[in-house]
Amino acid sequence: MKRNVLLALALLATPLSAQDDTPLRIGEARSGTLTADARHTYTVELGDSLYVFGHVNQITVDVEVTILGPDGEEVAQFDGPARGPENFTFTSDAAGTYVVAVTPFEEQEGDYEILLQKAEPIATDPSDRIDQLMTPYSGDHTPGAVVGVLDNGEIVFERAYGMANLSFGVPHEVGTPTNIGSVTKQFTAMAILLLRNDGLLSLDDEVRKHIPELPDFGEPVTIKNLLSHTSGFREIYNFLSMDGRAGEDHIDREDAIRIVQRQPELQAVPNTEYNYNNTAFILLSMVVERLSGKTFPEFMRERVFEPLGMLDTRVKYNQGEIIPGASTPYVPAEEGGWRSARDLSASAGAGGIYTTFHDMTKWMLNYRDATVGGPEAIGLLSTRNVLADGDTTGYALGLGIAERRGQAVFTHTGGDTAHRTFFSYFPELQAGIFMSSNNATFNFAAVSDIEEMFFGDRLDPVEAQGEEAEEEVEGAAMPPDRMEAITGHWILTVPQLPVEIVLENGTLYAQPTGQNRQQLTLTSDSTVTVPALNVSVVFHFEGESVDSATFTQGQSTPMLRYQPAELTEEELSDLVGRYYSRELELWMDVRLEEGELVVHRRRGEPVELSHRSGLTFAGTFPFAEIEFQRASNGEVTGLLAGNGRTKGVLFTRQ
Repeated sequence: MKRNVLLALALLATPLSAQDDTPLRIGEARSGTLTADARHTYTVELGDSLYVFGHVNQITVDVEVTILGPDGEEVAQFDGPARGPENFTFTSDAAGTYVVAVTPFEEQEGDYEILLQKAEPIATDPSDRIDQLMTPYSGDHTPGAVVGVLDNGEIVFERAYGMANLSFGVPHEVGTPTNIGSVTKQFTAMAILLLRNDGLLSLDDEVRKHIPELPDFGEPVTIKNLLSHTSGFREIYNFLSMDGRAGEDHIDREDAIRIVQRQPELQAVPNTEYNYNNTAFILLSMVVERLSGKTFPEFMRERVFEPLGMLDTRVKYNQGEIIPGASTPYVPAEEGGWRSARDLSASAGAGGIYTTFHDMTKWMLNYRDATVGGPEAIGLLSTRNVLADGDTTGYALGLGIAERRGQAVFTHTGGDTAHRTFFSYFPELQAGIFMSSNNATFNFAAVSDIEEMFFGDRLDPVEAQGEEAEEEVEGAAMPPDRMEAITGHWILTVPQLPVEIVLENGTLYAQPTGQNRQQLTLTSDSTVTVPALNVSVVFHFEGESVDSATFTQGQSTPMLRYQPAELTEEELSDLVGRYYSRELELWMDVRLEEGELVVHRRRGEPVELSHRSGLTFAGTFPFAEIEFQRASNGEVTGLLAGNGRTKGVLFTRQ
């Protein structure tokens, strides 16, 4: 075999549950049944510099897959969809014995099949390497993707993978229109700036000037606050998720107005806090319509898409609207395989644009040429917002602004119900990357490899991570007092997973419950990563203290500090009862089940709560945090519920 690759898979000698000693060969599936405490392990002998890909078909059990290297250290971990294929992919950095461990998620039980599909030399040609990286999204039975690269103003790579429609066997093509989700927001921002050019509005206008039915909160909320996610308004999808709505459920565009009208107060004083907000961009699309006299799709076509020659781009205005030739979105089905999904309802302005890679290159180059908007609008669009306290956010107007290895980069990701998109543009290099997919399990792990292959010679070297760099990284990236501050017990809210962060000999480690310990790489004074898992965490410091963070692995979710404590059954029983939110018009039952508090409502799965401290509990989305309230006489009177983007929703005890 190539490069002395020996594939001899077998079980380790002492698994925690019974498993036949059956070899696993490339292309040959083998079955397994997991019990609650099982850990099935396989070994594979590999040479160095190999690309390895396989999957575990989760037939009746949700599994986690962990890869251990020859030194016993964790190489990668995979915990994605609950059903269907749990893909695993890694590279062998050294020759030796690698272990593939399959365990049940949260002590589930059921059947699975494991299949090793590839173990081949890492491709050196960039095009062939991208083909390898896109293996999980290739073939006739998988929702696919499009990857395109622009460099020095020219297309240097474009390729499609997998299927655009599984029902009719339609393959993905480079020209297949795909929903780009929140990548839309920069287009909405441009629409607002065009109206500014027309003299019809100012970024400093109070939103109520153009949507007067919005309430007066005593603090002016401006157009720029909406564009920079600093309005303090409720976030529509996270808010309605508390009632079991959102996702594929129907939502009216006018709900964006009604939600703000029912909001008792702002979540934060405008421009004091960055908090990602889709409500704001739906409202902005309404401003465009009211000032232009056109529907948002009409305005975008006439003023943005057609002038740039983006003739395959359009705004999807209504759920169910047919977009000719577009990819169908897919999510893993509970029974295995895939099911088609519906796009988010009422998302126009916040999302909803369908486009192609070729059209997106024309948009990228508008940052260079300013054909639409002019230089002043481009400058405003790409200037990071400054908060009231002087802090600069990483977001401009509908667009993320970052620095990647010494180069400025404009960037945004997009996620609809199932579509996933990555967009980046390096203005100094006239270069960019566009990845779009109709596969809900798609992630952007390949981005760093693509950047290195095509732009690496013009980017600063990757910072050394070895022992020689440890002292510099620890001293410059995160001061020792901040490293100490983030230690302790945390809980990841989706899925609900306790994590302990410890500091040992100047190095930070994260220990998720029931999983292998991970060393954390420091990347700034408030951020860490786990490169092998494609994980990043941003800690939200308030002065010297920190009680919340944002965990990102493909998608972002809140991570909250908590204090492990065993409350007595009597203490927990005191919190049991019926609670009502006038704002949501929603009843919530808090029950005590098997020693744990559990939230029940009319729609949606029950949410189990874990005690953090005092009267504060952590749960899963959409109730990531619940804080019970007591009156001066000790009586529990209500609770405040939140999930990051929406917070402080009052439920009164009945």
